Amino acid sequence: MKRRDFLRLGASSYLFAQEAFAGMSDMAMSGDSGSSIKTAASVIKPNSNQATPLIVVFLRGGADALGILSPLEDPNFLAARPPEMRFTADKAAGPPIELNGTPLYWMANAKPITELYATKRLVVWPAVGLRDETRSHFEAQEIIERGVQSLDRLPDSVGWMARAEQINTPRWSTNSLPLFSGNSSLPRVMQGAQQVIVARDLQGGIPFPGGDNAFKAIQALCSADQSHSVSGNMLETLHLIEEINRALPKQDNRIAPYTSSGLTAYPNSDPGVGLRSVARLMQANVGLQYAWVDQGGWDTHEHQGWKLNYLVKDLSNALQAFDQDMQAQKKDYTLVVLSEFGRRLRSNRSNGTDHGHAGLALVMGSAVPGGKVMGRWPGLQADSLDRGVDLAVTSDYQEVLQQALRWRSRSA
Repeated sequence: MKRRDFLRLGASSYLFAQEAFAGMSDMAMSGDSGSSIKTAASVIKPNSNQATPLIVVFLRGGADALGILSPLEDPNFLAARPPEMRFTADKAAGPPIELNGTPLYWMANAKPITELYATKRLVVWPAVGLRDETRSHFEAQEIIERGVQSLDRLPDSVGWMARAEQINTPRWSTNSLPLFSGNSSLPRVMQGAQQVIVARDLQGGIPFPGGDNAFKAIQALCSADQSHSVSGNMLETLHLIEEINRALPKQDNRIAPYTSSGLTAYPNSDPGVGLRSVARLMQANVGLQYAWVDQGGWDTHEHQGWKLNYLVKDLSNALQAFDQDMQAQKKDYTLVVLSEFGRRLRSNRSNGTDHGHAGLALVMGSAVPGGKVMGRWPGLQADSLDRGVDLAVTSDYQEVLQQALRWRSRSA
């Protein structure tokens, strides 16, 4: 049986067990000392103490940073967007934050984010992005998930979370789940991982396509012939599923639904469902090191106003729910919110915005020095814009991730 056919038969919808890639000791990043942007080191070395997880919430589609956190007093911004594409200061979520003397206002549905910032649980990082000039979703997402600066010279074929897992995780540790994706499919950032489970919703535990009968059939098939590396890997992942499900609380001989320990309920939407699943695994103490949760829908070429309202509401409430839950359980964590790029300063004719350059990042968690604004505001004057149309990048996305890893090490 071919490897791809075996995986498709066994667990194609949520579980991937792949061969280890040998000879990788670092999370490789390509550097460019000639850039004016402050960047991360050419190689990021993941923290060897894996007591606390690093979680990434990825806003897939290119979130409009200028619409979420707006420079409402900048005449360039006011001239670039019609009234229906922006809000007024009296409708903002709260008082502005300031970067390089420029006040930035949160849209109303970001109020939970402002509360996290006020309680020093969250750092705001505007003007974040790639040094690569691509405006392609596919290329930009690939760059970030591979952990590189360009697709021209790639250090390997794996994602950066998979690379970090290979460095720090003993192969097939008993009852250990180093990587988890709270999505419906494997993200590129985890491709090549040895131990990863992909499942958007864990309210009923880790599901298996076809139920228990299919699970037992695949398990028997793997046990019958362990001479193939894929069979051995799959068998061990099936054991891992059993161990994780066994660790989850039971009620009437069934896995009990997860209940948050915080005051705010998880939204039953993305990224709330995925973050609730991450919280469930953290509560079960299964050795989680890295997690990735997507929130799609940010490609707002048209009707951006109402789309941003519900997207930001879901994101803000999910972040607040997760933080309250973790604080109540006394669980340490570090979480990064990131998108592949931002959007154009000037709106289009469909009351939307097209693909831009710099976006917005957030970093929150137990050891994050919250209540701060990081980076540098580039301004919106014509000569300050990237290509004359986009918010310029002043902080490389790698810088954000590397700083998050450093803060994570403080909470370990």
